[in-house]
Amino acid sequence: MGHRHPSTLRNSEVGHARARWLLRAELARCAQCRAEGDREAVADLSVNGMFDSLIVGFVLARLDEWSASSTPPRYPAVFYTLAPVDERDFWQPTTQHCMRVCVVKKASPLGVETFPVLRELRLMPMADRGRVLDDIVDGLCESESPECA
Repeated sequence: MGHRHPSTLRNSEVGHARARWLLRAELARCAQCRAEGDREAVADLSVNGMFDSLIVGFVLARLDEWSASSTPPRYPAVFYTLAPVDERDFWQPTTQHCMRVCVVKKASPLGVETFPVLRELRLMPMADRGRVLDDIVDGLCESESPECA
């Protein structure tokens, strides 16, 4: 795409440049760029890749939000068990499955173990990967801008 989506993202844990671009496209409601970014993300399942960066950002953003309203989590923990039940109910079944294998050792980018999630995503059809990506991007946008969700 030859245009840019101006935005200052608060979620610094999403370090991959194209992942940040995808979030800016979502915040700008640019359907064409979002579709392009979705295709890239579901194909990039490498460690430190685009989808990996989005997963880490999602986990850390949600942990940050939940820790303000409850008791501090004890690590290591499976991310799914840290999520409030009402939050988990909004996730697609494929996302729930992925978050059951995501281990959080500490609330930092290096403390989120995404390899098992990426392995599970590789086993899923593209449509299921897309559902997980939608939940993750929605959760990240929610932490960026409440009106985005």
